[in-house]
Amino acid sequence: MKFLVPFFLFCSLFTSSLFAVEKHALIIGIDSYMDSNKARFAEWQNLDGAVNDATSIYNILKAKYGFSSKNMKLLTSEKSTTKKSIQKNFDALIKKVAKGDQVFVYYAGHGAQISNSKFYEADKKHEAIVPSDVLRTGEYLLDVEINNYLYQVTQKGGELVVVFDNCFSGSGTRGKIDIEELKSRYVPVDDIDVNQEFPLSKSIVDEGALVVSAAQDYQLAKEYKDSRGQSHGVFTYSLMKALQMSSVHESADDIFKRVNSIILYNSVPRQDPVVEATEERLSRPLFGKVADAKQGVHVAVIDAEAKFKITLDGGAAIGLVPGAELTYGEDEIVVKVTRLFGVNGCYGEIIKGENKLEEGYLLKVTKWAPFSPNRLKVTMTDIGITTIEEQGLKELAVYLNDGGIMAYSPLDAKVGMIIHKNGKNYEAIFNGRNPVSLGSKVPSISKIESLKKKDLEAGELIYLEIPPTTKVFQSIQGDLSAQPKVELVKESDVYDYRLIGRYNENNQLEYAWLRAHAHNNTNHNPFPDETMWKSEDKVYVISDFAKRLGNMKGWLVTNVPANEANFPYKFGLQKESDQTLVKEGALIEGEKYGMVIYKDPNLFEKWNGNDRYLYIFLLESNGEMTLLFPANGVAVENFTEQICQDKKGNYKDKIALSDSDLISIEPPFTTDNILMLSSKAIITDTSIFEQKGVSERGEQAALDDILNETGRGKKKDAANWYLERHTYFGEGIK
Repeated sequence: MKFLVPFFLFCSLFTSSLFAVEKHALIIGIDSYMDSNKARFAEWQNLDGAVNDATSIYNILKAKYGFSSKNMKLLTSEKSTTKKSIQKNFDALIKKVAKGDQVFVYYAGHGAQISNSKFYEADKKHEAIVPSDVLRTGEYLLDVEINNYLYQVTQKGGELVVVFDNCFSGSGTRGKIDIEELKSRYVPVDDIDVNQEFPLSKSIVDEGALVVSAAQDYQLAKEYKDSRGQSHGVFTYSLMKALQMSSVHESADDIFKRVNSIILYNSVPRQDPVVEATEERLSRPLFGKVADAKQGVHVAVIDAEAKFKITLDGGAAIGLVPGAELTYGEDEIVVKVTRLFGVNGCYGEIIKGENKLEEGYLLKVTKWAPFSPNRLKVTMTDIGITTIEEQGLKELAVYLNDGGIMAYSPLDAKVGMIIHKNGKNYEAIFNGRNPVSLGSKVPSISKIESLKKKDLEAGELIYLEIPPTTKVFQSIQGDLSAQPKVELVKESDVYDYRLIGRYNENNQLEYAWLRAHAHNNTNHNPFPDETMWKSEDKVYVISDFAKRLGNMKGWLVTNVPANEANFPYKFGLQKESDQTLVKEGALIEGEKYGMVIYKDPNLFEKWNGNDRYLYIFLLESNGEMTLLFPANGVAVENFTEQICQDKKGNYKDKIALSDSDLISIEPPFTTDNILMLSSKAIITDTSIFEQKGVSERGEQAALDDILNETGRGKKKDAANWYLERHTYFGEGIK
């Protein structure tokens, strides 16, 4: 693809409209059940903490989240928590809800599982909440009934959050805790069969609801007494602590990370909260549209009793490795990861500040350790060949060169046979056939001549693959050890590139990297099949090629944090002829394209309003990197406040960032990537976006160095950047 470079930029200013919404809450807590004091119900267990929980939730919603008592119903008495009363209050709630209103529904009390031989779920059981009059009426409020009420809220446009703190709530949509004092919010029901068919419930999660349950649908939700002797549900106690220590703008996902860590800290047996929501909903606060602009990758503290063994609820699954650093609050307590455990846990030690951490505190990842699991993996034949082997291979190469049957790349379409060393033995490889063993010594000219006559067709060539000499092997091994973007692995391991050698037309020894699974009809792969060849005395360039390929892989596969700030602009190429926007895929021969960014209306609605600097760069399949925007490699006129606003200060739907004919599509066609980095901080050294193809030597800054570097008085915030990748390939006219 051919690139022509002038750019045209435009400017604008942000305005937004805020619409007042109402906040409604229906909060139910049931400790005492009618007739439970009668002899026939002697085994019935009333609760101690459900009313405390409901009252605490009611108070924090008013004090911290702006709920008004006029729109809140707190039901805690026996009379107000009968089945009919609960149903009546659900009906009243539904009538009051208008589009965009925030709606919170909470239940703490007993839960039960009720059999229904005609139920559509596999276990033939309903999860149910237990009204205060159940001992008189025998009637429970079933999950399908509750779901029907909640679904009606979503259909009126209510933004719904539901919390259940009762046993078996997982699909119902209940200082250290003294484990011996736990009481379950569970009613055993063995002799009831509803024996009734119900239509399949509609998913309120699909409608945008956030549903949180204290336990899985097979687990018991526990109660305990706190340090003041007051009873609480374990889950609600943990939720209250999390809400008290979090910002009102903190994402729901991060709040429930806090909740889970507090439950883990208290070692509560077999109680695992369930959070059901779409990824987009989890990224938003409990109430409202905009997540905290300070959000990033956060990990909750499970235990912080010892300064040198901080237990964290995050690890390998989110990319943490030993050496990564996390920071807490304005005190700048810094914890360094020392060891991983399990699938997603780690231990750390405080390396800066005093130990003021407690369970449930959230630490922000401020430095990622350099050794990524996504490092480029390269391999070489073990140890290297001897001088005697080298001489024998050179004699064979002279024979092939003189005979005009030498191929200089295994990807040459005319190759009919490859001579290759596999472990200690040489072998001949043919298309579509099993390899032929040639023994441990360099194959003789007569042996190759025999194979040629027997197995090659006229015009087919032979590629003689030369293993690295001992000198080359040792040099590359030294160059690539402890590299942050490249890992040297065994031939038997999975690898990205393998070192291959050849004798060129002048019988001089050269080396290159060959991509795994590359072949002569490769299409649409963003990585080069084969690097340029370099002589033995320039083996340092071969090592540098590997580092450049590692840098390329870093840009293409590095873990990008979620767009929690909801930055609203995305990248595309616009066809000059008909203004079609191409986000990925084929670019048509003869057409011309210009760069644009366009506004995603869903993200724009939730955007925190923080403008960003944009950097758009081309990563070609030969490893070359070119900064396309801002122009001329100068980090100016690339701030969204400048380029995205119209004269009235409104953010435009689409902005051209180049001439409409920046990219011309012509053969030979390649597969290339265009990446857009948006960053809250300006990047003055734009050389990180420039790199020559894998053919020349030069040092380049790595992505880690810019986005993850920390130092005295200097921090790079992972939450303040986002990286889009777009893969394009040329396509001929059919």
